Amino acid sequence: MPNAAVARPSSHRALVTGHFSTVGDIEVLRQVEGMLGALGIAYAVSPLDQDRVGMEPEWVGAATLNPADFTHLIVVCGPYVRDYPAEYPEVLTRFRHCVQIGVNLTMVAPLSEANPFDALLERDSDRMARPDLSFLHQPPRVPVIGLCLARPQREYGSRQRHDMAEERLRKLLRDAGVAVVELDTVLPRASNDLGIGTAAEYESICARLDAVVTTRLHGAVLALKNGVPVLAVDAISGGDKITHQTQVLGWAESYILDRTTDEALADALRRCLDPEARRRAQDCAARARRLLAGYQTEFAEALEAQADVTRRPLMAPRRGRLSQLAARYRKWKRHRFPRPS
Repeated sequence: MPNAAVARPSSHRALVTGHFSTVGDIEVLRQVEGMLGALGIAYAVSPLDQDRVGMEPEWVGAATLNPADFTHLIVVCGPYVRDYPAEYPEVLTRFRHCVQIGVNLTMVAPLSEANPFDALLERDSDRMARPDLSFLHQPPRVPVIGLCLARPQREYGSRQRHDMAEERLRKLLRDAGVAVVELDTVLPRASNDLGIGTAAEYESICARLDAVVTTRLHGAVLALKNGVPVLAVDAISGGDKITHQTQVLGWAESYILDRTTDEALADALRRCLDPEARRRAQDCAARARRLLAGYQTEFAEALEAQADVTRRPLMAPRRGRLSQLAARYRKWKRHRFPRPS
């Protein structure tokens, strides 16, 4: 805080409000809270949109406050337009008697047409612009974890536990207090939840992460390939291809969902974030390349194999889902509305 900060009369009490709908809004709020604390001014926080009160435990509903208890109303961050008092009367109208201060606002209308503030420290208006106040806030850095989840796979039928895996792994990451980057290996780009369209794009993101948590085989493989530690979770009951792959690679942080506790997964994630884990991931990648060293020769030999059609019993083509539904509808229609004879 600035060295020039001085204590203000204890009779001052501020209500701090704002949109609080973006990360930047919250960073600016933290700056305002810090400045009020340095000045010895008590305050409460109530968002303009009262539906947001539950976002943080310290925030309070404006209806629970007595406006007479407050001397200042500080409106923090974001755009400000002239009809906000009508849109947010719980705060801006009930506390209109307070000294009103605008902090880090974008004043949409010219100040000559809309400026309700007794003091305005705007971010930008028709009279000036200054850097956003978030430049002064320095939040702690946290690990960045990629989360790559498999979608339901009909091949595994009732053995798959993908919904349970997603629920448990998202809770694991929330409790760990890490930053999460969603990953998706599906192609083409139009089907990819993140708009990733090439292997280069996916691996360029993956390689920059501190760790990956995944229920996908290639989520695990591509992480280790890039020397990124991975918490691999096999969501198939009893284990299947992820378990087999991590075993052959010699990667220890691999778990079968229905045989693993949440505590074990949390411990595994902590080990993945240990600096030594990156070296172990690089060792796995080197091992994989050694094991694949003779693959080209094996492939060339495979091309010399002779066809044996007895291995492949002739099967009727499977109808697509839409074709099945259409055929079922036609059958029902014939039964329900028979043609007259």
